[in-house]
Amino acid sequence: MRDINELISNIKGGGSSAHAYIIEGASAASREELIQMLISGLGIHGMDIVRMQMSGKNGYRTEDANAFSERLEMGAYGSYVLGIIDDADSLSEVVQNKLLKTLEEPRDSVILLLGTANRDSLLSTVQSRCSVLRLADYLEDAGDEEDVSEAIRDAAALMTADDTAFHEFRDAIDKCVKTRGDALRLIDVLEESLRESMRQGDDPLSDACRIELAEKARMDIERDMDKSRALKRLYLEIKG
Repeated sequence: MRDINELISNIKGGGSSAHAYIIEGASAASREELIQMLISGLGIHGMDIVRMQMSGKNGYRTEDANAFSERLEMGAYGSYVLGIIDDADSLSEVVQNKLLKTLEEPRDSVILLLGTANRDSLLSTVQSRCSVLRLADYLEDAGDEEDVSEAIRDAAALMTADDTAFHEFRDAIDKCVKTRGDALRLIDVLEESLRESMRQGDDPLSDACRIELAEKARMDIERDMDKSRALKRLYLEIKG
């Protein structure tokens, strides 16, 4: 277990070269807990806490990124200004590219936090400019991480099981898929299961077709299609 106080001390003392961090974990409540620990430890107050607002129905828009970056450019009233983007899974590729300059060339007083269930939902160019803080490394109880992962595995299994109904799958994803990262993780689990089935030679042609459908759903989600709609469509396509 890593010491959050050591991280805070490194930031305060300039021992940390990072100015942007990805907070990775499935539990939004636990991500917020770690954010609040950093806010408290760094002594940051309300006027210097800037949260990117989500104005789009299914995610952040370029206008949200512009307003966020403009406020950060104003600098801090105190020692630091903290820019927070939670549910960063909902950042489209266009919006992430909009934020690259802010990530590359922030003011000295700016610290950026991107909360996400799955950092691989972010562009490699974004990931390369951030250090990763995993909830499990800093919190004794990182919320319901294992429960969420198990629920996602169960939902993925429903897509290939013979004896399930659509309403069971719909209810399952409504409970466990809260972010774009959750949806992409479900697809990861599904594809892993299908590849294992192919290795065993059960029905390689059918499994290969299902993987193609899963990849199409992944691309649709990454292009900002509503995640629940994409997964439900994938379920129906796989069931044929």
